[in-house]
Amino acid sequence: MSPSTGTLFVVSMPIGHPDDITLRALATLRHVTVVASEDPRVTQALLAHHGITATITSYGPLNRDEKKRLLLHRLTQGQDVALVSDNGTPVIFDPGTRLVAAAHQAGIPVKAIPGPSTLTTAAAISGFSGDAIIFEGRLPSTSHRLGQYLTLLRKERRTLVFYVDPGALSRLLKTLAQIVPDRQVAIAMDLTTLRETFFRGRPSELLDRIGAVPKNSAVTVVIEGDRGGSHTNDKQKTAAYYSSSRRRMSTR
Repeated sequence: MSPSTGTLFVVSMPIGHPDDITLRALATLRHVTVVASEDPRVTQALLAHHGITATITSYGPLNRDEKKRLLLHRLTQGQDVALVSDNGTPVIFDPGTRLVAAAHQAGIPVKAIPGPSTLTTAAAISGFSGDAIIFEGRLPSTSHRLGQYLTLLRKERRTLVFYVDPGALSRLLKTLAQIVPDRQVAIAMDLTTLRETFFRGRPSELLDRIGAVPKNSAVTVVIEGDRGGSHTNDKQKTAAYYSSSRRRMSTR
């Protein structure tokens, strides 16, 4: 790696309210040569809110491979680059994985500027255990496949977190009402914005309460883990899990 190589900063952005950004993130965005953005219009509005002038380039789905090469070239020339998302932490159900991986492969330093994430924010206010979480950024698109997928998770004891398309929320709740009718579910929509809403209850109850959901809403669903079974069974499952983990590690 050349001494003049730049650094790729992975910068977390607010999930809604523009002031939910760290001082370190603001300082980084003022410092870097270029900001690689999922949607430059969204990023420009946020930077303007904080009085920051920056060079912004798109890093969206249509030009990702081309921009990856151009950004890597800038980094190898000693320019610092900030990778940002429209909201929350980059790479979490968001573009950026290829750029981060390519930077590592090229020997370019990658540093995280941590901050908000809808995943952790929704889990924190759900009232369900945060000790172990399964995150699924994209659920199956058909009712049949969704039912099959959720059936596999019916006995899952860890808290489940999903990002859900607003148009698919009712289908998800109907499927949950069939598979885990007594399970507690939390729905967080448009967190930290003026439209923020939060519901908690059983799937069938929520179907009657949520009403129409705007198409541009950011919906996060948190599902309580299965609490059935005895304490003895829990210990046996835990022992089996760690035994299996040790076997996997020994074969690597």
